[in-house]
Amino acid sequence: MNRLDRRDFLRGAASLAALSALPRFLHAQGDPAYGGFNMGLQTYTLRDFDLDATLGHLKDLGLKFAQFTGKHLPMTDDKAKIDAAKEKLKAAGVQIMSWGVQKFTKDADATKKAFEFAKAMGFSVYSAAPTADSFESLSALTKEYGIRVAIHNHGPQDKEYGHLEQIQKAIEKWPVEIGSCVDTGHVLRNGEDPVKWIKALGPRVHDVHIKDFSDEKKEHVLGKGKLDVLGVLKALKEVKFTGILALEYEVNGPKVLDDVKECLAAVREAAKKL
Repeated sequence: MNRLDRRDFLRGAASLAALSALPRFLHAQGDPAYGGFNMGLQTYTLRDFDLDATLGHLKDLGLKFAQFTGKHLPMTDDKAKIDAAKEKLKAAGVQIMSWGVQKFTKDADATKKAFEFAKAMGFSVYSAAPTADSFESLSALTKEYGIRVAIHNHGPQDKEYGHLEQIQKAIEKWPVEIGSCVDTGHVLRNGEDPVKWIKALGPRVHDVHIKDFSDEKKEHVLGKGKLDVLGVLKALKEVKFTGILALEYEVNGPKVLDDVKECLAAVREAAKKL
C-alpha cells in the first residue's frame, strides 16, 4: 500500500464527506452516452478559435461541459465581463466546470483573486501548477471557497509533478481538496500507467485530461496509442469521480475537429462496455 493509500483509507469516509459537503455553484449532470461522466473539452484543443467559435464547436460536438483556458475566458474581476461571458455560456448550453492551468505562488492576494474569479464564474476546480510555497494559502482558501485545486502533471520536462510519487508527496499532508488533475497523455509520456494513478489518488482526483500517446512525443486519437480508454473509465468509476472528463487534443491543424469527433466516439464505445 503506497503512502496515500493507507492514509486516505484511514480517513476515507471523512474525506468523501468533506468533498460532498463542498459548495457546488453548478450541478453537473453526467452524459449517459459517456458512461455517466461529465464529458467535455479542455478548450486549449481549440486554441485557434475565439470564444464564440469555440462555443459553437462545443455545441456541434454535443458537449455540455468544458474546462476553459485564459485564451477563451481571461481571468478578470470586471463584473460586466464576467456577466457577459456567463451569458454566452448559458446561451450555448455549456457549463464551465474547471479552469486552467493556473499558476499559484506564495502571493496569497493573487491567489484569493483567482478564487474570487472562480466563485463569480461558477466553477469549483482549478487545474493548477502550484509552487511549493503556495500550499498554505491554498489549503485555507479551498476550505473558505469550496474550490478544489487539481495539480496538473506534465511530461518528461516536469521536474516537480511529472510522476505519481511526486504528486503524492506534494499533497499528502494537505486537505483532500488539494489533489490531482490526471493528464493521461503526460502520464504515458513518462512511462507510467494512468489507471494506476487514478486508483492510487482516489478521492484526490478532481480533474482529468484524457489524451493518448504511444511514446514521449507521438500523440494519437484516443485508443490508437497506449491509452487503455476502458481501463481509465473503469478506474474513474471505481473512485467515484464526479469532475469533468476533459478531452485535450494537442495536435493542431485543419483536421482537429474531425480528430476530436473520433476521440469522442472512442470514449462512447468504451463506455458501452462499462
